[in-house]
Amino acid sequence: MSIRAVITALLAYFSLYAPQPLLPRLADSLAVSESQIALLMTATLLPLGVAPLAYGALLGRWQTTRVLCVGTAGLGVAALVFMAVPRYPVMLAARLAQGLLLPAVMTALMTAIAGRASPERLQRVMSVYVAVTIVGGFGGRLLAGSAATWWDWHVFFLALGLGLIASAVWWSRAPQRAMEPRPAPSWAGVRSLWCEGGNGYLFTAIFCLFFVFVGLLNYLPFRVKALAPAATELQISLLYAGYLMGIVSALGAPRVIRRLGGRARAVVLGYVIYCVALAGTLIPNLWAVFAVVFVFCGGMFLVHSIASAEVNRSQSPHRGMINGLYVSSYYLGGVLGSYLPGLVYERWGWTPTVAVIAVVALAGLVLSQRYASVSARGVR
Repeated sequence: MSIRAVITALLAYFSLYAPQPLLPRLADSLAVSESQIALLMTATLLPLGVAPLAYGALLGRWQTTRVLCVGTAGLGVAALVFMAVPRYPVMLAARLAQGLLLPAVMTALMTAIAGRASPERLQRVMSVYVAVTIVGGFGGRLLAGSAATWWDWHVFFLALGLGLIASAVWWSRAPQRAMEPRPAPSWAGVRSLWCEGGNGYLFTAIFCLFFVFVGLLNYLPFRVKALAPAATELQISLLYAGYLMGIVSALGAPRVIRRLGGRARAVVLGYVIYCVALAGTLIPNLWAVFAVVFVFCGGMFLVHSIASAEVNRSQSPHRGMINGLYVSSYYLGGVLGSYLPGLVYERWGWTPTVAVIAVVALAGLVLSQRYASVSARGVR
């Protein structure tokens, strides 16, 4: 990956996840409920579940550098609006705008990175990309929480907005590559890509994967407040240090694949770890929850790093569309996971919330096993 791509990925994931540790404070200051304030995450994830399909088609006609330039500039402006106008409807609109732009940046980055990697290096390159996104997800939460605790949360979003606009200027100066002619995608072609080689099982398992991930971590700050009412935003953001375990599992994915004798088996292992970790979040101890998050993130990013490389092994001219299907499936799960568990949490509390999330995790495990079965028969 180039330095430009690394910085852009970091800033994009900063913008996606930075509000999460601030949700309890923002709920108090804006006088809204837990499920309402969670919409600041849902509003960004919702377009991420649909827009990548359109952007996957767009990448067949536009230079990836052009998409990245426009996308990062828009993200920067939205971050500045979120910071400058602290009123709930305006902040929600700014987050929705980011959700419309983030899939353009993510799909373009995945397509550009995978397109420059040889088949032999693809798993390693995509593992590095996933590791960078993990750093971005954790860093955004940590820096926003630190700013809110020591200074003012507005400071972080001001720096983020300016950084994204600077990144857009950088992409505008990147060399343009000649585009190869690509056939126009059709809905029949999209359905074909979904069904090809067990892709549908993998995409649906990824849907479940991110539903569970967002569903747990979105409401974890409220769980922390229940266990430790005096916890600060910085302490809440440190809970997401479990993301760092995701870096280990993502970069170690090639070794796990070799040990288990196949990528599909490694995906199943990641899901098993994921499901086991959920039970640990029921322990009413802050340190126990902190430790379990490491295991939880390890399983999640093992699956994500392998699956993102899997979909890019296709030699189809519609690789941008395949990445769009992957990103759409991933974030559609996040949309539902960011909101529906909150309704359960508000009415019944933490244990029923984890039970609902666990059912989705088990569904993802079954789907990943089905994908493994299709792969073992040599369909993929």
